[in-house]
Amino acid sequence: MPTYAAVEGGGTTFVVCIAEERPGLPLRILDQAEFPTRVPPSSTISQVTDWLKGREYDALGVAMFGPVDLDPESPTWGYVTTTPKPGWQNTDIMGPLLAVRPVPCCFDTDVNAPALEEFRHFARLGETSCAYVTVGTGVGVGLVVNGRCVRGLVHPEGGHIAVKKRRADDTYRGVDGVHPWCVEGQCSAVALAERAGVSQEELKNLPDDHPVWDDAAYLLGSLCATLCALLSVERIVLSGGVMLRASLFPKVRKAAREILNGYIAHPKVLTDGPDGIDGYIVPSARGNSAGLYGAIALAVEAFREAPKTSGGRARLGLNAAASTAVGSASTAASDCASSPFSPLAPAAAVPRGGLMAAAVFGAALGALTMTLLGRARRAA
Repeated sequence: MPTYAAVEGGGTTFVVCIAEERPGLPLRILDQAEFPTRVPPSSTISQVTDWLKGREYDALGVAMFGPVDLDPESPTWGYVTTTPKPGWQNTDIMGPLLAVRPVPCCFDTDVNAPALEEFRHFARLGETSCAYVTVGTGVGVGLVVNGRCVRGLVHPEGGHIAVKKRRADDTYRGVDGVHPWCVEGQCSAVALAERAGVSQEELKNLPDDHPVWDDAAYLLGSLCATLCALLSVERIVLSGGVMLRASLFPKVRKAAREILNGYIAHPKVLTDGPDGIDGYIVPSARGNSAGLYGAIALAVEAFREAPKTSGGRARLGLNAAASTAVGSASTAASDCASSPFSPLAPAAAVPRGGLMAAAVFGAALGALTMTLLGRARRAA
């Protein structure tokens, strides 16, 4: 059975583990360690790599605070990029980790990864989508649509969308930063503490009937209504330190339903109970371990998509997108045909100057495929 290495890179702590998943049995973490997130980043990353060097694993998943570069064709794939965390801008994460052992890997955000885990293990029959929202010092949103993590220009940054306020007399400007009017600027733990006039540490001591929780619930209900209306997700998972206050959930559900105002005519929104809104906007099944289990889910995804030998063990140290492209001769041909630069692509799909690029791309991909397949056979 395969074993997986997983790394959750958080703003205060890096968590690394080895896990296994056997048929018919729940996922099991075999070994685990934590290291403080320090500056320079190399001091933290080296602790993680030293820990991994003493262990065997078949695939690697990394869930990282962002923003990050998820484009497998980019020279900075696997980097933390424009993060506001001091000292961590433009930091290579995946380079040092893959230098330990070149296994199939997948790199994503620390919210997309838990969204994938929630979807993989807790989706109801027929569901294809899930949103994961964490509310703490910041607010992040991870998305799975059609069974895949959403990636595009970069990755979802749902904490930075505009939000609807509950009260006309709400004059709170928002946390100083790029977007004080966004979800994060209005109802992160930092914002809620400022609203209530207390420190972040004192937030947990406020009673459930404090007005700040009504504001928080409505703001988060606005976010949920946006996710429902824009993406039509089939489940919204709320997590993070702020959402440890269980009394927020019924208030958030009520606010989301009120804002949608009957326009989304679906039982998951209009009705109560586990088959209604109580089962639509839910706490995380993984609790505070959602990020780590999300990183494991990325490793599982990488292993499943990577090329296999006859023994069923993944051999190639590529990110999931790249390893899929060279998984087998048929997969390579299929991927080649679907590429806009491919000689097998429809003519209308070939961009400006694409005919020459198609020839170069086809030759290079064919050579790469044969080389990698040859290595896989020899390794077997």
